[in-house]
Amino acid sequence: MQDSVLSLTLEPGLNLDLVHIPAGEFWMGSDHWSDSEKPKHKLVLAEYWIGRTLVTVEQYAAFIRAGNYPTRPGQIEQLASSARYPVVNVTWYDAMAFCRWLQEHLSVEMGRYNARLPGEAEWEKAARGTDGREFPWGNQPPDEHLCNFNYKPGLVTPELTPVGRYSPKGNSPYGCADMAGNVWEWTHSLFKPYPYFAGDGRENEQDSGERVVRGGAFNNFTSFMRCSVRASSDPARSYTSRGFRVCVIG
Repeated sequence: MQDSVLSLTLEPGLNLDLVHIPAGEFWMGSDHWSDSEKPKHKLVLAEYWIGRTLVTVEQYAAFIRAGNYPTRPGQIEQLASSARYPVVNVTWYDAMAFCRWLQEHLSVEMGRYNARLPGEAEWEKAARGTDGREFPWGNQPPDEHLCNFNYKPGLVTPELTPVGRYSPKGNSPYGCADMAGNVWEWTHSLFKPYPYFAGDGRENEQDSGERVVRGGAFNNFTSFMRCSVRASSDPARSYTSRGFRVCVIG
């Protein structure tokens, strides 16, 4: 795992790409917006890998085929035309099941690694880097060249855009695409107050409670595109504006 991009084979001809996030500190949260984002604080994280894009319809379909996992309405009915779109209508539990399936590929290809949803700290560092920027691409407010937000033009299925549509301009410092807009992203974390501390139970997979979603969606305004924005969702519910990307820990 030495390269900055790691490509995992899901099935012949279909890969899932991960980018490397190096160990070190970064700024999390904001002192200028919602109380849920306060206080702004520094965290130190170990290295990890995170999906370059959200999991797509075709990648999720490979998981369904391999594991006979049940589908939900609206997920893969139009696979031929929406293969490169982020999969939506997935619950937090569905997303975690995909990660467990991916774990089997990790154990075969790379030895023993842990695949799961990113904790919200891991998600935020991947989105904003180490300089405390407001948006993945910097401090410039979003526009139609940087992300899918505020019902921007030419949208189908029904309001989404294919993953990577705004790359490389809209990418994060590590090369992650679509970390602002398009769809909210499930994280591993329970919604709890800041400062963030992984050891306080918020990363417990067995605990009940709403899970953090990050990144904003196609129907949100400018302020929701900020890297520090947090929202919460019922993990048992699926939404047309919720998707996910994966995280791999060595």
